[in-house]
Parts: sequence; C-alpha cells; structure tokens
Amino acid sequence: MDVDPGQTSLRTRLAGVSMLLGGVAMMIPPFLGPPNGSNDTRQRLNDLAASPGPTMAKSLVFQAAVLLLLPGVVAIVGRTRGRGSGVVVSGGVVYGAGLVGAFTFMAMSGVEVSLAGDGPINGTLVDAADRLGSSPAAVPALILALLLFHLVGLPWLTFGMVRARQIPWLLAAVATTGTVCAFFGSGTTVESVGWLVLGLSLSRIGWTVVRPGGTVVQPGHAPAQASVPA
Repeated sequence: MDVDPGQTSLRTRLAGVSMLLGGVAMMIPPFLGPPNGSNDTRQRLNDLAASPGPTMAKSLVFQAAVLLLLPGVVAIVGRTRGRGSGVVVSGGVVYGAGLVGAFTFMAMSGVEVSLAGDGPINGTLVDAADRLGSSPAAVPALILALLLFHLVGLPWLTFGMVRARQIPWLLAAVATTGTVCAFFGSGTTVESVGWLVLGLSLSRIGWTVVRPGGTVVQPGHAPAQASVPA
C-alpha cells in the first residue's frame, strides 16, 4: 500500500497521535507499582485495602490508554486499500473488540479497589468479589480482554499491516511478543516488561499513522513497479 504523507488528512493524523499517546499511557502502569497476580480473593482484597492507590491509578491510566488507542485502530482500518486490506480490516475489528473488553476488565479492577475499601476484609466482601468476578455479565468482557485483546487481535492486525506493507515484520513481531509476555507473565516482572514493550510498539504503530512512509518493502520482496502507458 502506497501512502503519500502529504495526503494524510488531519483527522487521520490526530488519530495517529491519539494511538501514539495511548501506547505511551500503556507504559505507565508498570511504574505505578508491582503487579497484583494473587488468585486468592481474600489475599487480593487485603492487598488492595492496604494499598489501594497504585491499583486504582493503574485502572484509570489503562482505561485512558485504551480510549486513546481506538481512534488509531479505526484510522488504520479506514486507510487500508488493496493488498492485505481484508486481514487488516478483520484484525482491526477483532482488536477493537478486544480493546472494549480490556476497558471493561480494567474498570472492574478499579471497582474491586472500592469494594475492598479500607478493610477489614470479611467473608461477605470476599463472597461479593467472587460473585462480581464470576457474573455472567462479566464473561463477555473477560473473553474479549483475555482472548481478543491479548492473544488474537494484535497479532492479527499487525501481521495484516505487514501484508499490506504498512509496517515491517519486526515491529509486528515485537508487538506480539509484548502482548504475549503481558498475558503469560501475569503477576511477575515479565508482565511489566511485556506492557513496556507493547506500549512502545503501539506508539511506533501510531507514528506510522501520523507519518506514513509509503510502502514498506519486506526482505526478499521487490517493490511493485508502476506501469507507464506507452
């Protein structure tokens, strides 16, 4: 896909800036405190009651990051024509749905902070938190966040962009590595590193929306030659 930077609309540039800022925002939560990966509800609520600030801040910053990323995803889908457009559009839809799920998931983590309050944590609070997390109303958001946001959506979108020659394959690989580390490294340092790598990658993708550099030629592929009428 050939893109002339001079023909990029202001709306598309703003969407790219929004995505760039969303990637930057996604790199902030690891610096706000260590991940809380406890699977024990009582222990998690006790930790939240003892130190609610970091988790609440992470929830709000992550929600802002997701909202900032969405316009960039829409812009990527809207500007793609020709080669790879089907993969990019479908990947954009899947990743966009994942972002919606991630927003809801992080909002729920903020609600859990308020549920824990200042303590003490008793059986009633633990049961309420368990019911909240296992509610049928929360299942779609969990599926969207854990499956489409982390494991499916971003690889689908970015490697579609590789096929459309919008980004190099290395950027897609790094972004995929970041999101996989953030998922499988839950509660460890690997998770924090994953969020940093993911945020940096998304910022770089946002920059390609702001300043598209034309067709990206992948190794082993020659650029398409324009035909000249005789």
